[in-house]
Amino acid sequence: MQENISLKIIPKELKWVLLVLLSIFLLVLTISEGLEIKDKLKSKETITFSGQGKSIGVPDIASITLSVITEKITAKETMTENAKITNEVIKFVKESGIDEKDVKTQSFTLSPRYDWVKGKRIFRGYQLTSTLAVKIRELEKISDIIDGAVSRGANQVGDIQFVIDDPEKLKEEARNKAIENAREKAQSIAKTTGLKLGKIVSFSEAVIPEDYPRPYSLEMKEEALGGGPSPEIEKGSQEIEVSVSLTFELK
Repeated sequence: MQENISLKIIPKELKWVLLVLLSIFLLVLTISEGLEIKDKLKSKETITFSGQGKSIGVPDIASITLSVITEKITAKETMTENAKITNEVIKFVKESGIDEKDVKTQSFTLSPRYDWVKGKRIFRGYQLTSTLAVKIRELEKISDIIDGAVSRGANQVGDIQFVIDDPEKLKEEARNKAIENAREKAQSIAKTTGLKLGKIVSFSEAVIPEDYPRPYSLEMKEEALGGGPSPEIEKGSQEIEVSVSLTFELK
């Protein structure tokens, strides 16, 4: 049995009313979204100023390396001799007031040695280089420690560098100067142009590499171990420069 399905037909007048209402709704929605986007864009109007600051400090720590180089026929003899001398150097350094945490083995290299005779390689023994890294916090002791270490068998001294124990304080000082510099620029330009600055909405900084003194390398030659004045070593100064960017919201 087939059923009769009746379709309800929407009157033409009602269809037009619905279309008009839908058009009005879409128009209002579009205007609302446009105003919202405009407000967002307006709230994002910003201006950025940069500033620089420098701080100079005097290094208060010296970092040096003391090496013991030994050569013997066998590896065992070479290592035994090297350990004996190195232990004497470490003992002296610690007795000189250097804290245990400021003395560490930086490298330990054992390698065979050869001579070339008539195109043939002739084994002659082993060479062992043991290097200690030492931090000296009392700078007036540098020469005494070098002299004492050399007299106890250290035959190479190098990489003498001077650094600041707490560079963060120097960096903070430079950062504060940079921020003040950026604020002064912002206030000056705002006063000149009539801009009204709001709150700071972003901040960034970059630290320009520190100006460390160049490492001072000193290799102790046999003829120089017999005495004479110690070389004067200038510790110089260390400079840290910080660059910042401050982004202000415009009112």
